Amino acid sequence: MTAPDGFDDDADAVERSVLTAVGQALDALDLEDEDIGAATLARRLAVALDAETSGRTVAELSGRLLSVLESLGATPAARKSILPKGGNGDGAAESPKRAKLRALREDHDARDTGTD
Repeated sequence: MTAPDGFDDDADAVERSVLTAVGQALDALDLEDEDIGAATLARRLAVALDAETSGRTVAELSGRLLSVLESLGATPAARKSILPKGGNGDGAAESPKRAKLRALREDHDARDTGTD
């Protein structure tokens, strides 16, 4: 397995802060306004993880952070669940979950503008 861009070896990866990694992941996502709370929580958990020294607490916070990142679509498993099989996320083939979410948002927007 090769190191991510910007990392030459495993020692560099150990030095990388969780906050930096989470920030880069969140910046790469196309988040909606309603995702700001979850994104903020992910960053706060990352700060806590960077400062924590107790293995037990790190494990607990890591699980919580992973859950938040999954809810934002920032993990491979989360992305796989919203992309159609063989999809690449370019919108060419929309997953049923994505289509339903898009339809709900369009319906909500139509109600907000009063164009029932």
